[in-house]
Amino acid sequence: MAATLQLSPLVSATPSFVAPTNQREPKTMAKDTSPTGSLRNCKTMNEVKQLHCQITKKGLRNRPSTVTKIITTCAEMGTFESLDYARKAFNLFLEDEETKGNILFMYNSLIRGYSSAGLSDEAVLLYVQMVVKGILPDKFTFPFVLSACSKVVAFSEGVQLHGALVKMGLEEDAFIENSLIHFYAECGELDYSRKVFDGMAERNIVSWTSLICGYARRQFPKEAVSLFFEMVAAGIKPNSVTMVCVISACAKLKDLELSERVCAYIGESGVKVNTLVVNALVDMYMKCGATDAAKRLFDECGDKNLVLYNTILSNYVRQGLAREALAVLDEMVRQGPRPDKVTLLSAISACAQLGDSLSGKCCHGYVIRNRLEGWDAICNAMIDMYMKCGKQEMACGIFDNMSNRTVVSWNSLIAGLIRSGDVNSAWQMFNEMPKSDLVSWNTMIGALVQESMFVEAIELFRVMQANGIKGDRVTMVEVASACGYLGAFDLAKWTHAYIEKNKIDCDMRLGTALVDMFARCGDPQSAMKVFSSMARRDVSAWTAAIGAMAMEGNGERALELFDEMIRQGVKPDEVVFVAVLTACSHVGFVKQGWNIFRSMKSVHGISPHIIHYGCMVDLLGRAGLLGEAFDLVKSMPMEPNDVIWGTLLAACRTYKNVEIASYAAERLSKLPTQRTGIHVLLSNIYASAEKWADVAKVRLHLKEKGIHKVPGSSSIEVNGMIHEFISGGDTNTEKSQLTLMLQEINCRLREAGHVPDLDNVLLDVDEKEKEYLLSRHSEKLAIAFGLIGTGQGMPIRVVKNLRMCSDCHSFAKLVSRIYNREIIVRDNNRFHFFNQGLCSCSDYW
Repeated sequence: MAATLQLSPLVSATPSFVAPTNQREPKTMAKDTSPTGSLRNCKTMNEVKQLHCQITKKGLRNRPSTVTKIITTCAEMGTFESLDYARKAFNLFLEDEETKGNILFMYNSLIRGYSSAGLSDEAVLLYVQMVVKGILPDKFTFPFVLSACSKVVAFSEGVQLHGALVKMGLEEDAFIENSLIHFYAECGELDYSRKVFDGMAERNIVSWTSLICGYARRQFPKEAVSLFFEMVAAGIKPNSVTMVCVISACAKLKDLELSERVCAYIGESGVKVNTLVVNALVDMYMKCGATDAAKRLFDECGDKNLVLYNTILSNYVRQGLAREALAVLDEMVRQGPRPDKVTLLSAISACAQLGDSLSGKCCHGYVIRNRLEGWDAICNAMIDMYMKCGKQEMACGIFDNMSNRTVVSWNSLIAGLIRSGDVNSAWQMFNEMPKSDLVSWNTMIGALVQESMFVEAIELFRVMQANGIKGDRVTMVEVASACGYLGAFDLAKWTHAYIEKNKIDCDMRLGTALVDMFARCGDPQSAMKVFSSMARRDVSAWTAAIGAMAMEGNGERALELFDEMIRQGVKPDEVVFVAVLTACSHVGFVKQGWNIFRSMKSVHGISPHIIHYGCMVDLLGRAGLLGEAFDLVKSMPMEPNDVIWGTLLAACRTYKNVEIASYAAERLSKLPTQRTGIHVLLSNIYASAEKWADVAKVRLHLKEKGIHKVPGSSSIEVNGMIHEFISGGDTNTEKSQLTLMLQEINCRLREAGHVPDLDNVLLDVDEKEKEYLLSRHSEKLAIAFGLIGTGQGMPIRVVKNLRMCSDCHSFAKLVSRIYNREIIVRDNNRFHFFNQGLCSCSDYW
């Protein structure tokens, strides 16, 4: 505010109230036909000016009654021009040294006029001028000035007004108390509002409604509804304003039963149901999920205005009912009010949800015809709509023609490019943005995570921090996901500490991401600690916890968690069954696995998908029950895919069942699979049987299809940096050190009796060459690098893209004992926790 009131402060609160407009006039008066009396009949400023000229010619210009009526008439018009005219007339009157008359009434009228017109600063300055001139305010002044302070949230000035009126002994005036309740509520000081309310000797409907509305608008819907029931119990009948406020509070609570209890008072109290009440009811029913009731009420309304149409449209769009939204729009165009820019926002969003470019173009045409394209929000919505409809050129055209591209405009286009899979263009646009916000960074980090560019996502987060932008819940979900996929344990711990330090709200989604992050980083204890601290857990959170136990190989705890989830009434979904069946597979719980698999349909009403059959084939195959696994595959209600046959094939290789392997290989050969691992597995089976001609055929088939074998790679985090090693690859800058370390390890392993398992090298080469190739497996390189780069006693954490071979498994077990190191390896199937020569998988993987 421009002015500081030189009055003492106070403590209290209440809503604004506009006092009667003509507080000094008698209740009845004879019709005034004089020129000054005719001022009250003027409807335009031209009429006022003409009549004022006539009054001036008759020498009546400076009479107090004349000036009073001019000011009152102009103030009631409430336009910039009328208020300016009133102010000039008032200033001329004040310049007259012989001025007499009710100046306080003139000040009050002007203050009221400025406040009603939204010129709150002018209203407060007038009050200051009045006090400086020594004119004492009265009980009508304060409601007008407090109303002005409410509109601009001038808390300091309002408190000083409160202090002034207390000094004058006006604090018990009902109009003033109501104004204070409203003022404090608008400033967000609801405790002060309640204090004024509680201190009132007598409360009227305005008092109750002011506080109820304050609670409802300031995100305290429960308090608003509770106060409404208190009001009714006190025998105060609500009016339409009260009902609109309390109904809006019910809408925020989304409690249909409570809402209907509140609405029952509309009929009981005889409240007039105007369009404002109908609009509030429609909004409430929509937000409570009672869309049929909302639509019925909407259809029955005989006086549908623009606000009502916009309310139902926006709610339909918010609930994803885009077709219903467009149907309402069609009715509106045919027989309702003219759509405005708010209508178009909802309509364009509905087209975007449906991917309906034809309807979107119709909306675009309406925007152009009605010159609404100058509104940024409309252009941003159209960019989003065209991108979702696959019309990238149209979206870019709107963007290029925008005179004022906001951050939202850039974000909309970047998000659209990402959705269409063009991450490179999105990245380029992101770098070209003149100004970015948190949404921009979150969108780009999320895109990198979706594209499995986890290192780049982490690096971008670091750049974001360097730019002084603090991450939020959305940011940290993506960062946690990236850390988990990378297995970057140190970075994972830092991420968790960052969230706690910055007091970022850890809701269910972020909590679930942290559980998954720690689980993927090989720290199930931290994962379960986060899970236990979560106030609320949905099925995704339970799935993450069960998955953490599955990766650790703790099948018993995984089953306990599943049972606990069911006891707590959380409905399982398809994904959680994958997690719990995987846990059974990793520890050989065949009986438990069968029970859970059968319960999917019989108990939980979920028909097993092909992925669940795959879990069971894996479980039976790992347990050596190849006959049962084969029978299950043949009994599947859907056609087995390459994953099913590949899983069976892997089990056949482990247990050397050539008969079933041949059948599976034959079926695989008829499937158009592009999965490299399946072909490699088939090649390995032939190689194990030394059928080199068949090996050559499989590899020729891979070459013809343009399919390349994915090389084995392992990564390890040392001092916050991710280092990656490729099987058989060069050891780059650390070559000499790494070679020496590997030689030392192999020497000490031979002394401990380790003999390399050359069956894992499925190439037609001599044994010496096989031993060399085996020593260059990526996880061995990573473990050796970890021994060099980490301190004595520190755990070594390795992430491998493929499954560990048996020789690397034996290698890691012995290294953990000889070097007294805990070694954690995450392959593409599970975690292996090596410690003192033992593995958590008990050699069952």
